[in-house]
Parts: sequence; C-alpha cells; structure tokens
Amino acid sequence: MPAPFTTLPALLIAGLFASAVFAEEAPSFTDLSACRLDAERVLLTATFDGGACQAVEPAQLAEPRGTIVAVTIPTVSTSEMCTMQIVPIAVEQVIEAHADIANLDVTVLDPQNNAQAHGTVEIADPGADCVAPAD
Repeated sequence: MPAPFTTLPALLIAGLFASAVFAEEAPSFTDLSACRLDAERVLLTATFDGGACQAVEPAQLAEPRGTIVAVTIPTVSTSEMCTMQIVPIAVEQVIEAHADIANLDVTVLDPQNNAQAHGTVEIADPGADCVAPAD
C-alpha cells in the first residue's frame, strides 16, 4: 500500500493540468476593426455577443508595450431584472493612440469584470470609411 503522502503531489500536479485544460478563453468578437483618424486618434469598432441589458462604457487604455496597446472596454448592467437573451452589442469609440501604435489588444469585460470578448487588431490607414462618429 503506498504511503498517503506520496500520492498527494501527483494528485496536485494532475489537478493543475486539468484546470489548465478546462480554462476557458473569452470568445472572439464577431467584428473587430480599427483605423487611424489622425496622428493621435484611432476609431475602434467592434461587435460582440452580450446581454440584452448590457451597456458599454468608455474604453480604458493601458500603457503601450512597443507598438501594441491593451484596450479594455467595461460594460454595466442597465437593469436589475433582465432576460437571458443574447444580442449583438456594437462598439464605436475614438481612442487616443499615438502614431507609433500599430495594434490593439482589445478585451470587453462583463459587469462582473470577467473577460467577455477578446481579440487583437491591426490599425488600418485612414480611408474614406474611417470617420469619427458625430458627438
């Protein structure tokens, strides 16, 4: 019969591997794009699957890491009582990103601060369809 403490490390290691395998990544955006408006601003547009009573807050930017910046888009609940209906939620925000930034690492957080959608996008050059939304 094996000593009880010799199987404990093996069980702990197996548990760690199992939790890594079952860890879920946030779903991808159904649409994600970014285009440069000018040397200091980028238009970020995205669509993700969210709750019918969920609203998007202004994006928050982390400190750039080389040519990439992490963008976090928090959401809030708009009602105490809501259906469990899943709806597409559109985001269109102008963010500050100097000309050296070439990519955005975008994460949407649900109202409980869990990752709800995640993706990376290269910032496209300005084009005719890259226009800041009217205020």
